[in-house]
Amino acid sequence: MSRAPFLAGVVEGFYGRPWTPAQRHALVRRLGALGLNTYLYAPKDDLRHRARWREPYPAGEATELRDLIAACSAAGVEFVYALAPGLDPDFAQPAGLAALAAKAEQLAALGARHFAVLFDDIIAAPASGHLGATEHDAAPQVVFAHQLRERLRRRDPDARLLFCPTPYCGRMAGDPAASRYLQHLGAHLDPAVDILWTGPEIISETITPADLRELTRVLRRPPLIWDNLFANDYDLRRLYLGPYAGRPAELRGAVTGVLLNPNCEFAAHRLALETFAEWVARDDYEPGRAHAAARERWRADWRCLDAVGGAAPLPADLFALLCDCLHLPFAHGPLAEAWHADVTAALQGDETAATRARAGCARVATLFEHLTRLEDRELLHTVYRLAWELKEEAGLIAGYLDWRERGPAVGAAFSSAEHRPRTYRGGLVADLQRLLPMTPDGRFTPAPPS
Repeated sequence: MSRAPFLAGVVEGFYGRPWTPAQRHALVRRLGALGLNTYLYAPKDDLRHRARWREPYPAGEATELRDLIAACSAAGVEFVYALAPGLDPDFAQPAGLAALAAKAEQLAALGARHFAVLFDDIIAAPASGHLGATEHDAAPQVVFAHQLRERLRRRDPDARLLFCPTPYCGRMAGDPAASRYLQHLGAHLDPAVDILWTGPEIISETITPADLRELTRVLRRPPLIWDNLFANDYDLRRLYLGPYAGRPAELRGAVTGVLLNPNCEFAAHRLALETFAEWVARDDYEPGRAHAAARERWRADWRCLDAVGGAAPLPADLFALLCDCLHLPFAHGPLAEAWHADVTAALQGDETAATRARAGCARVATLFEHLTRLEDRELLHTVYRLAWELKEEAGLIAGYLDWRERGPAVGAAFSSAEHRPRTYRGGLVADLQRLLPMTPDGRFTPAPPS
């Protein structure tokens, strides 16, 4: 099985409602147009991918997969089908291996050449995040993978097999040199099998060649990056419209490929894909420049209707504000950072900053009003809840700053008709979150004594 070419594309690997057949077909056409070459099918909530992996696909779903595989071929995109058997304790026993053979035969008959086996998220992580997996966990996984590898090779010597380990990031594995699990993979898993890895963390702010050097030595091969930078299934109150960032161009030489696991919301993937494709293609990639260009190309789809039958794209400054407010896991965009800084300073008594903060709140309200007139209602409803929440917070902040400027009486409390006590947004989850004392960097501290 050849290790070339460099794999670059998308893994549909998130938790939640899988994408529809029409969305997948649109995705693979876009991947091909962008010069990306891989689509890994691994939706966690496809029952026959994970929870009931032994079952063959019924006729209707099998036809959808056949059509999708054909669409990938037409677009010049490699389709990779993933099985996730790790929730089944007997996956490597004879009955499990027989089920694997039958499932592989069905997928091969539908046109699948390349496969993956995924053993992620099958062990509950302790607070440290270190899973403590050993060679005893790895051994049956290797047996399962090798059974599939042999079937693939008999059909197609160039078929590619991917493998996701149980500890799949640096925090889970700890020191690679001390991990008996990773050592077993390196020593016993066929060297031609690509091993998936998410970087130092499940969602890694940065991934550099240095982060992977010791891992590569232990695995006896470079990893294939499963990149969760844009994944939002762990926090569905967030959406990421920022650029691909935090990965130097040199990373391409230290891995066998990179597959993005993007936003669950299909309509939100365009900026991630376009900036990622530029990162793959260019040594001089610069995130801000790539993001601005991709954003301007996409803005034509954000057409706002007017009252007399006309339409025009969402103004560039408002679209930039939206993308900066819904940016990346570890950073807001420049416009959002500036507004946040102004609000922070205003709350500390800086009246010049308060003027700018109120202007920022007004821009957010204007943004929301424009969004409600979007011609593409799928785009509207993709961002609606998040844009609504931004607008509501902006209104609350502006009202509070106005109230404070009027010089309230000593001991007075601010209230707003839109934010009634005991019905504030968030419900039980917000109530639970407020119980845990948190430091500014997002870590938890012991509760103060009562």
